[in-house]
Formats: sequence, C-alpha cells, structure tokens
Amino acid sequence: MEEIKRWVLSIATAAVLVVILDLLIPESRIRKFTRLLTGFVIMFIIINPAAKLIGNGGKGLAGNLDEYFFSGSRLDRITDAGRSEQARQTLELYREILLSDIHNRLNMHKEIEKAEVDIVLNENINSEKYGQIRKIYINLILSEAGEREKKMFPGANDKIASEISKELQKTFLLDEKDILINMSEN
Repeated sequence: MEEIKRWVLSIATAAVLVVILDLLIPESRIRKFTRLLTGFVIMFIIINPAAKLIGNGGKGLAGNLDEYFFSGSRLDRITDAGRSEQARQTLELYREILLSDIHNRLNMHKEIEKAEVDIVLNENINSEKYGQIRKIYINLILSEAGEREKKMFPGANDKIASEISKELQKTFLLDEKDILINMSEN
C-alpha cells in the first residue's frame, strides 16, 4: 500500500513540474521538444513500478502472490479451527440437553432415588451420523423396598429397567443393546 502512495505522489509531483516548466518556456520548437520529453518522463514514472516487478524476475509480484496465498491459507486454518470449536461447543450443548432430558424422564419414576447418566455420541464431524447417540449408560439407585413389597411384587426392579429401556429406545430410536442400565438399592 505504501508503494502505491509513493507511486501516485511521484506522478503528481512530475505532472506539477511539467506544468510549471511548460509555463516558463516560451512558445517555440523547444517548447514542443520539452513537451515530448516530459511526456516520456511521466510515462516512465507510470510504467516504472510494473517494470520493477517484472524486471527482477517477478520476485516482487511472486512475493505478493505468495503472501496473498499464505494469508488465505492462514484464514482457512483459522476458519477451520473456528468451525471445529463451534461444532465441539454445539455437540457439548446437545449432550447436556440430552442428559437433562433423560434425567427428567428418570425422575418421573417414584422408585428411583438417584440416577447417574452418561451418553456416548458420535463426535466425528465428517461422519454422516455426527451427533448420533451411540450408547446410554444409566446407573440407578432405587429406594429400598420393604420386605412386604418385595414379596408382593417380585421382579419389580426388572420391570422398571424394562420400562425405562423401552421408553428411551422409542424416544431416541436406539437398539436395546445401546442402553445399559445398572440398578442397585439404597
């Protein structure tokens, strides 16, 4: 940019000097010769920067092109880094929303005292199944049932696990093998 400023300034300076010189020289053949000569000088001033770029093997032009391409590749890397960071943040937010949703579903069961949930998602950005739930791990702590309830409802824990599994399969379109439920009593 600095070179362009100097180039425009030198053209303007030469043009002003040519006008002053034209006013000082009387009307004659010399004046015509000086106009021709100053025209060549101004033309040389205009063409000189381009000739310098081409004259030194195009190093100046090639250097500018290299700088342009390098800055373009840097911009691509920054954009890719930003894109991957945005994808990571989006996936983390999606994961938190899923965990919250599953916790809410589990808390609806009065038999569950505490629930721990973990989700494994497909984190490959280039994958067609990016963000898909791969596995759900659930660790349930059930409130302790009395002896009478255990005798009246044998297998109640298995029924709760089955209900939860079916609900999550239906909601998230998963296979039964993708939902792992571990249960224990308090």
